Amino acid sequence: MTELTPGVHGGSQTKPALVFAHANGYPPGVYTRFLSALAGRLPQHRIQAPPLETPPDLRASRRWPWMLDQLVQTVAASGAEILVGHSMGGYLCLQAAVARPAVCAVILIDSPIPTGWRSAVLSLAQLTGLAYRAGPAPIAARRRDRWPSRSAADEHFASKAFVQRWAHGVLDDFLDHALVHDHDAGLRLRIPRHVERDIYAHIVHRAARRALTALRRRGVPVHFIAGEHSEEIRLAGQAENRRLFSPHWHSLPTGHLIPLEAPGACAERIAEILHTHNARLGGA
Repeated sequence: MTELTPGVHGGSQTKPALVFAHANGYPPGVYTRFLSALAGRLPQHRIQAPPLETPPDLRASRRWPWMLDQLVQTVAASGAEILVGHSMGGYLCLQAAVARPAVCAVILIDSPIPTGWRSAVLSLAQLTGLAYRAGPAPIAARRRDRWPSRSAADEHFASKAFVQRWAHGVLDDFLDHALVHDHDAGLRLRIPRHVERDIYAHIVHRAARRALTALRRRGVPVHFIAGEHSEEIRLAGQAENRRLFSPHWHSLPTGHLIPLEAPGACAERIAEILHTHNARLGGA
């Protein structure tokens, strides 16, 4: 079911919808400051951010199709013409846009697509099961997932270098929305670590590339906002991705978690992209 981010969805339901898809392990509420900034810069749109989650006991290979179905249903129900996705969400937005002909623009936020030998190596790792033993999947499987209190969780995450790059208040949003009360005691991750692991191990890089090709054939522009210091882009091939998404490549001086590190700047860049897009269509 679609989740309209609190404090962001005001206004007439006749406004065109923009649907945002979140990253693996980061529920929509974690993006509260980014979504608020986006709504402020795009008052002519309704901003919708569905929680893309799967049942914990779902077969690992079914998690991506399950999330894609959720996103496609949200896009269909809202009539959205603009899709914006961060990391995992970008891959899903590409595929959802192919399924919904009304979509006229897609914006990816640091969702690099491995190409060439990198794509071949990743496909082989998935085929052989190595993807569960190397890369982000085993890291997700080992991450700490329970804390006795909010203050303990706050202390744990505040010590992390990647969290220290987040904008003021984002950690509070993370604690509010990425953690839930455990039935035993304390708090745990809302998205179980084995679910996050499965999503990484089965990343749909080939489907995302096919979707990108299909959208280009249809004349749908796909923009890419890159973090200049993103390790994910470096691993996927920065030069290759810059060529892949040219001439719609944009960058910000951040790491991979752009909407959390620079929510205002990221929202401003998206607004600029859409203003240019609308101008070319004669809509602005």
